[in-house]
Amino acid sequence: MTVGDGLRRGWTRWAMIGAGAVAVAATIGLWARHGAAVFFDMVAAGFAYCF
Repeated sequence: MTVGDGLRRGWTRWAMIGAGAVAVAATIGLWARHGAAVFFDMVAAGFAYCF
């Protein structure tokens, strides 16, 4: 294991944490803008489309 391997893993971990934070922020934003009923309808439609 070299120093570069540790840096690469650290960068990947922070990228995943950042992506998760963006997803949570988008969820909260959609909920605040559209309300719970519309938000859940959008999520249900997305699941129905995917599966």
